[in-house]
Amino acid sequence: MKGHRAYKRKLKKQKKSQKNKITHRDKIIALLSFLGIFLTATFLAYRMVFFGGPESHFHHQNIAYEFVDKEEVCMLNNSYRAENIPSVSINNFTYYGCCESCTGQLLKNPEKRYAFDMLTGIKVDKALAIMLREIDDNSKIYYFKSTENAKAFIQNGGSGS
Repeated sequence: MKGHRAYKRKLKKQKKSQKNKITHRDKIIALLSFLGIFLTATFLAYRMVFFGGPESHFHHQNIAYEFVDKEEVCMLNNSYRAENIPSVSINNFTYYGCCESCTGQLLKNPEKRYAFDMLTGIKVDKALAIMLREIDDNSKIYYFKSTENAKAFIQNGGSGS
């Protein structure tokens, strides 16, 4: 009987040691998990360094600006619309208006198709302009000749140089 008890104790010790033993499968799972986390972190860091993070929103002195797609701006009223709106093509350029009346005015009045760059004061065709809006105020649309001018405008606190 003593030999039998000793044998049972030996089996219990072996079971305990097998419970805490790290298997080859566990090592592979840990390695794959680590690689996944590492690659995700590397991708996010790369994106932030080379693409500057999300550039659609900018904040300066309690005023938040957002780049706006041309399709969401009534170019006659210079107002932001949350949806795509009607357009009219003139000389291979596309202009947007919130209704037929606005697109008709853009078609008839060439001067309505232009705005002034808020940073430099240069006349800009609205179909080619870069547009910003104040996020809290849909009625304020700002036109710029380039993205650099728009960013400089924001850095200057929303005023020209």
